[in-house]
Amino acid sequence: MAKAQSFADKLNKTKKVEMAIDPDTGKEVRILSIKIVESVKTEKGTWKFLEKMSKVYENSLKPYNP
Repeated sequence: MAKAQSFADKLNKTKKVEMAIDPDTGKEVRILSIKIVESVKTEKGTWKFLEKMSKVYENSLKPYNP
């Protein structure tokens, strides 16, 4: 039988916060992971949604490039 996971164990599995220096301000800010959804009309006339994940600086929402 599997061991039941406690609430504290679940909290310890959370992701660590990514920090980086914003080139515009020179300050250390968090890096956010966001999902970008783009709607595109196909040749048949129907709509298709293209999803991609991206990382941005928290204060300016400019793309993050490591």
